[in-house]
Amino acid sequence: MLNVLTQILPNIFAAVAEYNEFFAAGLGYIGAGIAVFTGFGTGIGQGMAAAKAVEAVSRQPEASGKITVTMLIGQAVAETTGIYGLIIAFILTAK
Repeated sequence: MLNVLTQILPNIFAAVAEYNEFFAAGLGYIGAGIAVFTGFGTGIGQGMAAAKAVEAVSRQPEASGKITVTMLIGQAVAETTGIYGLIIAFILTAK
């Protein structure tokens, strides 16, 4: 009986380790897909900022320079979440 266990158990452990490796890789790819969804929020936020900036310039054209600078700074800050999501996706797919 002991001889049978010593022959079977290593094979079982090897199969489980292989299964866990593929399972972990699959979960990493699912996580990368979820991380890429941060781009939707970024796009919506930047679109709203641009829409409000255009609206502000149409109401007060003499302040267009300040409005444009403020809008670009806001969009740069909003873009960081999309970039973070992309970096996380790359990290998860590399493992």
